[in-house]
Parts: sequence; structure tokens; C-alpha cells
Amino acid sequence: MIAMPTSSVFHFFACLMERRGYFVQDNKLEDFAFPRDMIAAESRSGFPDFVLKTNRDAPLSGGEFIELKDAKSYQIASFNSTLPSAVKSVSSLTQNMKNQLLGAGEDIEAVPQRDVYYLVRGIKRTLSSPLAKTVLVSGGFFETVPTGEVLTSAFEQVAAASASDDMDVSKLTRHLDIQQANFAETRRVEGSSISVRFRVMAQVDPRANLLSEARFPMIAANTLTMLVHEPQLTDPDLRNQYTWDQAPDAIKNCDAYNHLAQALDEIDKSLKEVIRVSVLRHPMNGPFFMAQASIHP
Repeated sequence: MIAMPTSSVFHFFACLMERRGYFVQDNKLEDFAFPRDMIAAESRSGFPDFVLKTNRDAPLSGGEFIELKDAKSYQIASFNSTLPSAVKSVSSLTQNMKNQLLGAGEDIEAVPQRDVYYLVRGIKRTLSSPLAKTVLVSGGFFETVPTGEVLTSAFEQVAAASASDDMDVSKLTRHLDIQQANFAETRRVEGSSISVRFRVMAQVDPRANLLSEARFPMIAANTLTMLVHEPQLTDPDLRNQYTWDQAPDAIKNCDAYNHLAQALDEIDKSLKEVIRVSVLRHPMNGPFFMAQASIHP
């Protein structure tokens, strides 16, 4: 029996490649004609926007979370609903999303921990036509320090700003398990006519703004790019761009290259002819495999 193709993030990217001309249009990213047959659950009001289908019988299990980030500039939009993560648990989903997964026939516990990807687009207006950069990037590009550590450190800074000089605020934070879910809960105070809910927001550090022309010139205007964390790609010479078949062995041997090759073979082999591959160096989190194609063939 032949296994059905997986709705993995690599298959998802291959489908985006087929429709990449849309990304230069000045329309909402959420209105893009996404491959609905690959999506098991979606939300317009919370994280994530999409949960891909899973297939335990295929080499790629799929099931990744995908969040959309759209901006009318080359600055990544703020993270309002949840701090960016490389991996998140299925248990963190809302009940509505879980119900959608069950309704789609998904085994929620089949892949309990899911890789998180962000589909980031920035559009710059010009006198002639818009210039768009669209990147499907693994969450490790933004979560370079575990989310829990970031929240604890930020909370410690807040405490230190209001503490007396002789107070050791680290003793306070050392005994706290600070998670974003704690902030999201509504807090009620006896006798008060209002309730309080704290909100945690995150903005991308300028060093990790992959849309920046100065910091990441290899992500060119009017391109569709995929970035996958591949720590073993340490050779600095790999920063050159290569055609698909002419890539060095170090790139051809990495997981991301082979996973994308499998997806392209199942979706449309001819797409390999327009993709160039390289390695992008993250200033805080090492190398990322990069696959890129021009929006205009």
C-alpha cells in the first residue's frame, strides 16, 4: 500500500511556490488561496492560524503550526497572541482548534509536539509597483532563548526597576514558574468593579528582522523564501546561492534539503528549476537552510 503524501510544511511551501505570484499583490495575507486540503484546523482570532494535517505512515509526519505575519513595510509585525516559539504542544491549542482537529479525523496525540513556522510578508510601496518579501521561517529564528527564560528575565527586570536597593529580586523570580498563560488569565480583585488581564507582546529584535535590506540582503524583494534551522551547516562558504542540482554536498545532505526535495517531487518536480539554495547565518542562532525563488518566473 502506497502512503498518501504528507501535508508537511515542506509540501505546504511547495504549494505556495506554485502560487507565489500572489504575494506581490497588495491584498491581505490571510486571503491567500492556501492549500485547504493540507490544513486540519485554522483560526482567525488566535494562535496558530493553521495546523497542518498529519500522516504517521509517511516519512514526514506533518502537523506543523503556521502563523501568518503581514506588514505594510519591511518590519515584522508584533507578536500579540503568543510569544514566538520553535516548538509548541498540541495541548496548548484552544478547545475550538482541538475540536476542528478531531472533526478532521486527526489523532491529536499522534504528534504531541509540533514545529512552529511563521509565514512572514512585508510589502514596500513604490511608484511603479509593490515590492514584497515573503518568508516561511521556522520558529527557531525568533526563539533563540527559551520563552520561559525570556519571560523570567523580563519579569526580573520589571521587579528590579521598582525594588529597593537592598532587595534581591532574583530570589523572587527563582521560585516562580512564569509562563505566558499566567499573564493571559483574567484576575479579579475583591470589591473591584473591574478585572485585570495582563498582555505579553513581543517585537523582533532588529538583528533578527529577516526583512531588513541591510541585515539580510540575500532575502531579496519579490521573492518567496523558506528558512529552516540546520545547525550542522557551519561552513561559511555555503552562503553563496546555488541552483538546486549544483548545491554542495553539505547542503544536499541536510534534512531540510531532502525533505523539500521529497515534497517537490510529490507536488511539482519542475519547481526545482526555479529554486536557488543557500545558507543564511543568524547572528544569534547559527545557520539556516535557505530555499528561494523569484515571485516573477
